[in-house]
Amino acid sequence: MKIAIPLTATDEFSPHYGGASKFAVVEVDPRQRAVRRRMIVVPPDSEPCAWPPLLRAAGVNLVLAGGLGRGAQMRMAEHGIKVLAGVPPAPPDELIAAWLEGRLVAGENTCDGHGDGRHHHDDHHHHGGNCHCAH
Repeated sequence: MKIAIPLTATDEFSPHYGGASKFAVVEVDPRQRAVRRRMIVVPPDSEPCAWPPLLRAAGVNLVLAGGLGRGAQMRMAEHGIKVLAGVPPAPPDELIAAWLEGRLVAGENTCDGHGDGRHHHDDHHHHGGNCHCAH
């Protein structure tokens, strides 16, 4: 199984999927609770709507995200990728370990259900406003 985690340019967990610069793709063995292999996938373009096919081609089964809009979640589902949104900020290795141990608890999806949408809207503008599939 392969899990993708959105990363910033400095290899930290990106709390907003649309603001990611790249993805850590971690191949795990859930039965043995072990990491088999790690790699970095860098999208060739900055349009998050184009990322699901790229992640699927890398063999990704699950994306761990802090904030991921409904449209982006639907695009992931169309490519057979499950999403766990509302993941708290933490180093990627800690997120993988928590998932393997069954203790990763997702909270509020920062791109979903904010009454005024302020956080999501601000992130879009901060990242160039090109995440059109997030609505």
